[in-house]
Amino acid sequence: METQLSGVSVLARLMDAAALRHRVLAQNVANVNTPGYTRREVAFEVDLAKALAAPNADAPAVRPTVTADESAPARADGNNVDIDKEMGALGKNALLYQAAAQIVASRVASLRAAITGR
Repeated sequence: METQLSGVSVLARLMDAAALRHRVLAQNVANVNTPGYTRREVAFEVDLAKALAAPNADAPAVRPTVTADESAPARADGNNVDIDKEMGALGKNALLYQAAAQIVASRVASLRAAITGR
């Protein structure tokens, strides 16, 4: 059974990954007109899901990785950043971060209430 404290550490790791993803997406947007630039992406959630599904796995030890996305089609100048996709991903990532932050705040408030006896 997962304790509230270990759940907070997984959520904190998720928030760290979302912050990294935000920086990577911002870098992609900043380089939308840079010839030859290859967009970057952050892989984390799939690895986290595998770690959570495995028995006796250490989910908080899962780290996000930044990779180049070679699969996206490139324009004539060699750049493969699609500004519409990047902006959509930024919005989705912001929602993920906000949701995780609200859950962490709620769990900390519950722990605080339990400690103070309210």
